[in-house]
Amino acid sequence: MKTIMIVDKETSILEEVKTALEEEDFTVITADNSRKALELLEKEKEEDFSLILINTTLPDTKQPALFSMKPRLKKNIDTSRNEDFLQKPFTKEQLQNFVKSKIISE
Repeated sequence: MKTIMIVDKETSILEEVKTALEEEDFTVITADNSRKALELLEKEKEEDFSLILINTTLPDTKQPALFSMKPRLKKNIDTSRNEDFLQKPFTKEQLQNFVKSKIISE
């Protein structure tokens, strides 16, 4: 089973994303701030996470989005690739398809 971490200060977003991804049989861990996310990464083995979704904005805009990153590739994070962002608001299906496409590309 794949494990995904979601980092977002909005608890309603955390719950909605968690529920949608659990429907697709993902294990989901949430953090409502970056400090908690780092603490979780210290407690767990980083390679246990297939994907991390982080609340941010699209590059060169003020549009809210989720940025996807694979923890083991953190040294090579490229935030210029629009395909690594899912613009908010998004539907449950858009979220599920986005995450599946990121997991498949492992």
